[in-house]
Amino acid sequence: MRRFEFTEEELRTIAHERYYHPNPRVQRRMEILWLKSKGETHERIAELAKVGRRTVQRLLDSFEKGRLEAVRSFGEKGRENGLAPHWETLEASFRERPPRSVAEARQRIKELTGIERGFTQVRLFLKDRLGFHWRKTGAVPVPPKQSVEEHARTQAAFFEGAA
Repeated sequence: MRRFEFTEEELRTIAHERYYHPNPRVQRRMEILWLKSKGETHERIAELAKVGRRTVQRLLDSFEKGRLEAVRSFGEKGRENGLAPHWETLEASFRERPPRSVAEARQRIKELTGIERGFTQVRLFLKDRLGFHWRKTGAVPVPPKQSVEEHARTQAAFFEGAA
């Protein structure tokens, strides 16, 4: 059984993050480290944490190499967003003339950058990156015996009288 030395700061961090880290997988990993800091054997840690013994060994190897930062990371590598180099151009274009629909935004992205994205990705880009929100629109009701022009004149006269 390997011996690990934990600093006071690491022990405080482990004790806190085993309950309060936002990722449950990290919480479980911190629980394993906490049990190790209390002198438990690998078999007992695996039993208490409900993981395999090899999982305990891999986690401890990871901790030995990179300390807590290695325990918090999962080695996942995201892809570079193809629109990232074009964000300023797209933002300026969309702020100047907001798109009426996702289809229009998708077409303008393709024209400006040459990159084609699906509807869901365009929606996420507009909402998360640019902060756009969808607005519901509806028809203004017109009384059945008036034309649109007559109704507009009636409304204008009403608002002039209220001012």
